[in-house]
Amino acid sequence: MRQATSTPGHGDAEVQRFSVLVADPDGMARGMTSQALYATERVAVVLSAGEGREARELARRYRPAVLVIDTALPCPCELGDVITEISGACPETKVVTTAACGDDRVAISALRAGAVGHVDKDLPPEVLAREVMRVADGDAVVPRRLTMELLCVLRETPETWRPVRSRLTTREWEVIDLLAGGAGTRQIADALVLSTTTVYSHLKSVSRKLGVHSRREAIVAAEELRREEALGSKSPTKVA
Repeated sequence: MRQATSTPGHGDAEVQRFSVLVADPDGMARGMTSQALYATERVAVVLSAGEGREARELARRYRPAVLVIDTALPCPCELGDVITEISGACPETKVVTTAACGDDRVAISALRAGAVGHVDKDLPPEVLAREVMRVADGDAVVPRRLTMELLCVLRETPETWRPVRSRLTTREWEVIDLLAGGAGTRQIADALVLSTTTVYSHLKSVSRKLGVHSRREAIVAAEELRREEALGSKSPTKVA
């Protein structure tokens, strides 16, 4: 249940209030972020989770407007897969990642999986809250230092077409496109910042959905599916 209420603003204007889910393994960080979000007066409810499974359950149940997820969150699978799953199940929920420091490749992977922003965790809580408001209003929030790497990813990724709704997830299309380009399991894992086990899992899922038994058959069937779904979609979308 998405919490969205109106409160009187200046004059006749009304402020649309919404809910936010904060998924962070650090209890103190969750508390500080929650306080800062409530202080904006635009947030009606702040849910919190300390690990990935709980975050997925709360997102599916309450469908918050924004999910703030720490890249260090303990998850039963890859963070990108958690984001892809939540984005697919709760398309109205905008995902933004946070990280204290470390490998920006995780942030890039999260953006590819469906996140719409990344915020450095060392920002003051009130600044982080303002960035969450921007995300709720439809903005993408990305640190300047990631811009060049995102451009490199865009240039290096082949252009492909797929419809807005597809039998395959965004991550599965990424895997199949890399496979079609000649990448092996390890290369796919490195490119998408996944484990080889997760790549095998995605390939198994693709094979099951397409009813095929080999990687070559999966590539051919995926291209046929791409054409069928693009023709059947009124508004095809180009994705990387």
